[in-house]
Amino acid sequence: MPLFKIRYQTESNRLKNWDYSSEAIYFITLVAQNRECIFGTIADDKMTLNDNGKIIETEL
Repeated sequence: MPLFKIRYQTESNRLKNWDYSSEAIYFITLVAQNRECIFGTIADDKMTLNDNGKIIETEL
């Protein structure tokens, strides 16, 4: 028997009746510890990726 049963369960943020295995476009937000800008900089509403940001872009 689980120690905490269902005491610490939270509601899912996923859309009901949506097949997440289907092909689609998803928006992903990455936030680093202490909100450090380790993936690049934003200037004039444009993201300029540094080497770390380019790795993330390539891998995703």
